[in-house]
Amino acid sequence: MRIRPDSALLLAVLLLGACGERPAEAPDAAPLAPIAAVTAEAGEPTESDVTAEAAPNAEMWAEFESGQSPMVEELASERALQLTLPTADGPQWAKLRKTTVWVDEPTQLFRARHPAEVRALAGKTFKIQGFMLPLEMAERTRRFLISPYTPVCFYHPPAEPNEVIEVWLDKPIRAGYHLVEVEGVLALTDNGEKGLFFQIHNGAARVVQEVDGGL
Repeated sequence: MRIRPDSALLLAVLLLGACGERPAEAPDAAPLAPIAAVTAEAGEPTESDVTAEAAPNAEMWAEFESGQSPMVEELASERALQLTLPTADGPQWAKLRKTTVWVDEPTQLFRARHPAEVRALAGKTFKIQGFMLPLEMAERTRRFLISPYTPVCFYHPPAEPNEVIEVWLDKPIRAGYHLVEVEGVLALTDNGEKGLFFQIHNGAARVVQEVDGGL
């Protein structure tokens, strides 16, 4: 199930918002855990602070909802381009798409509801093909995202949240925007901030088709 353009826009903003230079190499990080409660920084906002922020925020979201935001249009254009490029769609992706994803209005975080068919996959060996989106600048990598679509911009989400898997391999493979086949243990996670709800742990992967060049 594909979600609204404004939901895709929120994820784009969270992932940096616009195409440009690739980020510097990032250090290894631990697998994502379910989101924790956010602790407020010292000091409560005053009524004037809230009033000052309300107007521009309301205008921004009204623009998103209308579908007239330039970034919404840019994402829609990228999605249309992706559909003209090679895809790795298949029955495994169709299963994951049955997870319903929406944006929680009060928190502006993504939320997901996994049906019984998807919950039954958790903790079991899962094999799937998808296009790699590297998360660091390195020749070889153990951690990356995969989706059924060819990535067209590093800084924009490669697909909807229910079409993206974060992969953790036991052994690194060559990094790139390649079509890869991954096999490992599927886990359901709850990272509403980044819109990540699937992970593969203890994975092994192979490059099915190399893609030259970069984004």
